[in-house]
Amino acid sequence: MYYSCAIVDDEQHAIDLLHDYIEDTCFLKLFSTFNNPIDALKTISGGDRIDFLFLDIDMDGMKGTELSQHLRSKARFVIYASSHLENEVREIDSHFECYLGKPISMKRFAGTIHKLMRLNNLPINN
Repeated sequence: MYYSCAIVDDEQHAIDLLHDYIEDTCFLKLFSTFNNPIDALKTISGGDRIDFLFLDIDMDGMKGTELSQHLRSKARFVIYASSHLENEVREIDSHFECYLGKPISMKRFAGTIHKLMRLNNLPINN
């Protein structure tokens, strides 16, 4: 069993980093990556539900917080990956599940994923 992931970020190096972390986590599978939030909205809203949606906040065309509102029903967990401070993000969107401050370390990434899985009683089958 694996959990699907999608990444929406306008910075390719941030996508690449999260992509590597997802690949290094045996129970996660990358569904897709998007440099453009509008493309992400079209694709994700018309597809299957995603388990983990990683969103940058500051993107051209649509903020990650706005995209989150449109895709909340299509994602089990929304995780903001941003250089904003967590308190600033919480003021913008108090309903998000987790926050990863940039630059993101593998330790913080793995800890966040495991915490969400544990709190929601989701199995990890290697």
